[in-house]
Amino acid sequence: MLIAVVNQSTLVSDTDAYNMSLAVNYQVRHHVAPPWGLLPPMLMFVKSAPTVPGSAVIGILDDSDQADALGWHTESAGGVVYGRVFARPVLDNGGDALTKPLSVASVLSHEAIETTLDPACDLWADAGSGTSYAREGCDAVESDSYAVTLGTGASQLSVTVSDFLCPAWFDPMAGPGSAFDYLHLCTAPFQVRPTGYTITMTNGQVNQVFGQHYPAWRKETKQTPVARTARRLEQGSQ
Repeated sequence: MLIAVVNQSTLVSDTDAYNMSLAVNYQVRHHVAPPWGLLPPMLMFVKSAPTVPGSAVIGILDDSDQADALGWHTESAGGVVYGRVFARPVLDNGGDALTKPLSVASVLSHEAIETTLDPACDLWADAGSGTSYAREGCDAVESDSYAVTLGTGASQLSVTVSDFLCPAWFDPMAGPGSAFDYLHLCTAPFQVRPTGYTITMTNGQVNQVFGQHYPAWRKETKQTPVARTARRLEQGSQ
């Protein structure tokens, strides 16, 4: 899969978009793909969106007011998946483009990982209790991040990327000591971090489960019609 990053934001420079794309490409290929047993996708910064069937496009936008520029869906004609990253909510809530624990780069990482693990936004894991959990690769740990270092010497740059869930998180039989997420912050399947959330489905009813310290501003971004969360909620109403 090709994941193309297109910068349509006035708040993030093309240079920063290029650097965060390099960091996320490294993360997805070297950190995410191995535990999931996946053929690594290629993520790259481009000036205009490709129309190659089977590819994905993630647009960096200022905010949801630009949401009609790209959509999170699969085009029936070309089979191209779209996603979005909004820069303004990150910057307005103490984040920056590349280096803080909360960064536009970490949000791009989140979207790229979830595009890699479930591009069609339709996979669920059965907890064995009548409840299924959406296979969203970062939601439960989305406020946790770590740094990926690019380059060496004077040109070295550390870029923050999102923590992500490992296969054991979605396995109700996984025991203690399993790697439930990359940073080893979760200790059991389906555990949600205090600043994370998850989406569940029980008897066809889709619900959002938020950690006790989930930020209000993040919750607002989940409500926009173009968000993956909105697509999941639609699945429960069909």
